[in-house]
Amino acid sequence: EMRQIIDAAHGQYKVFFRLAAATGLRFGELAGLHVEDINFAGGFVHVTRSVWRGVEVAVKTKKGYRDAPIDSGTAEILQVFLGDRTIGRVFQGKRGAPLDNHVVTGEVLKPICKRLGITPGGCHAFRHGRVSQLQANNVPGDLIKDVIGHSSLRTTRTYTHFSDTFVRETMERLSLSCTPVHTN
Repeated sequence: EMRQIIDAAHGQYKVFFRLAAATGLRFGELAGLHVEDINFAGGFVHVTRSVWRGVEVAVKTKKGYRDAPIDSGTAEILQVFLGDRTIGRVFQGKRGAPLDNHVVTGEVLKPICKRLGITPGGCHAFRHGRVSQLQANNVPGDLIKDVIGHSSLRTTRTYTHFSDTFVRETMERLSLSCTPVHTN
């Protein structure tokens, strides 16, 4: 579903949703991201601030200060999007203001979900989706916790949601090879 939403989005929102899905950053962390926070050579986003109700503030927790790795495809999309910009907010609302979660969710994300026939959720669903994707691909829990910026694995575990298809395929892959049971 994340890929469908990204493909259906336009302009900065395509890049915003791609970065949200690739990193699991909180909405406020994405809204507070500055061009200077992106290390293309190192392949990470340096998370140092957030936006809360239109104001730049500290990140939510101590563990929120982190370097969130980005894949080369996401880095390339970001570079193209930024062009020759070297300073300022990566994503901007009207007149250069920070993006507003309610506006992005209500005016961009939910209409896309409706068009695609996807149950609408908020931007935080990308965070849950990233954690679930990492879990499904056997990424160690401690690494997931650090990338997402959680202080405990207990919190990270509550973000994991597996699709019915994944569960079914996993059960089949791990099934016991038994001979048929005769009940006569």
